[in-house]
Amino acid sequence: MTGFRALCAAGLLLTTTVQAEEAAGVWRGKLMGQLTVIVRIEKDGDTYKGTLQSPDQSKALLPLDTVSATADTLSFDLKRINGHYEGHWDETQKAWVGTWSQGQSLPLSLTRIRESDLTVSHRPQVEAAEAALTQYHVESVQIATPTPGVTLAGTYSAPNGSGPFPAVVLIAGSGPNTRDETVAGHKIFLVLADVLNRAGIAVLRYDKRGIGGSTGAYAQATTADFADDARAAAQWLSARKNVKTVGLIGHSEGGIIAPLVANRTPQVQFVVLLAGSAVRGDRVLLSQQALIGRANGMDETALAHAQATNRKIYDAIIADPEHAEAKVRAIVAAEWSAATPADPAVIDGIVKPVTSPWMAWFIRYDPQAELKKLKPPVLALTGEKDLQVVARDNLPLMKAALAGNRDATVRELPGLNHLFQTARTGAPSEYGDIEETFAPSALKIVTDWVSERTR
Repeated sequence: MTGFRALCAAGLLLTTTVQAEEAAGVWRGKLMGQLTVIVRIEKDGDTYKGTLQSPDQSKALLPLDTVSATADTLSFDLKRINGHYEGHWDETQKAWVGTWSQGQSLPLSLTRIRESDLTVSHRPQVEAAEAALTQYHVESVQIATPTPGVTLAGTYSAPNGSGPFPAVVLIAGSGPNTRDETVAGHKIFLVLADVLNRAGIAVLRYDKRGIGGSTGAYAQATTADFADDARAAAQWLSARKNVKTVGLIGHSEGGIIAPLVANRTPQVQFVVLLAGSAVRGDRVLLSQQALIGRANGMDETALAHAQATNRKIYDAIIADPEHAEAKVRAIVAAEWSAATPADPAVIDGIVKPVTSPWMAWFIRYDPQAELKKLKPPVLALTGEKDLQVVARDNLPLMKAALAGNRDATVRELPGLNHLFQTARTGAPSEYGDIEETFAPSALKIVTDWVSERTR
């Protein structure tokens, strides 16, 4: 899914050759396969200091509160965001291999780069959308939800004038997404909202619970919880006097959430599924891991072994999600290199995310039943080069599930990846290298379809 909460297939097959490495320097890594992290460390005598930057989200350099390093270990804290990193030097990978903890634990490997390697990515569609914000009505909003402690912070944008306007709720994919659904510097939902606003359609987009300006506990939430939040957003939007019609546009995990919301919210009158899946979650992840592993040049023997290991892990979780952690920990520990003592911090960084409430819910969920219930008009789009929600696996089942819907359109879009960028291979590693945020052809399909059904 968009946020890569799933483990990369190679993540369970780490091997370690420990040697010495100086921690001072500039280090780069990617959280969940896509969110770039830059760590700059300086040595002053026997002590270290440093900064952390997430350039895909902000230019700000956040001072690290503590930095500790030895010849083969590195750790640092960023208390303002409750962040902690614990890693060890892997000579084979030439990287610090470890775990970033911030509500949940995620694998994070840091490789040395030169400052000159850091180039500013050009995002022309994002820049154009940001420049256009003065051309229509934009307001920051707070949305109450039925869940205690959860209030959603969002942005409502609409054409100038009194309306009433057709309107959509944008529902983001997996991971700690803010209202813009930012991936590798691409503000996907900002660009989509801009195009919809220009076409006379109002848009509500919001930060996920516990993320950005929204309150609540993100780390313990499941897709079902995020569906409750999306439903609250749809009801809030439908209550606005200048809104005449409400629909949902869900991307990736949002494409799973949208049917759950539409089937329980009478106000929803149309649904757009962008890279939404039609198969059970464990199948989505296994297919995703295999294709991304191959795209990254992973050896077929290692890939087959990783798939078998992941299958064992998913089976253990599906069989007994409440007591799966011990079984998964044993599986992961058994896969560790016999020549190297198991690193508890790294193993914990693998086990915790894969046994989280979100993962336990996701890998057991089959969207077929909810897709079959959908009565409003549906547009389902998947990119031909999507390696995360694969068209050939999902679109035939999507068509079959929507066969009883009188107005359902299911299309595969040639040359587009999971983010609906024009892509070479579709690998997530390309997302940040592509200037295009959202293919204009795909934006036109979505906008025209919504406009036709809300006239």
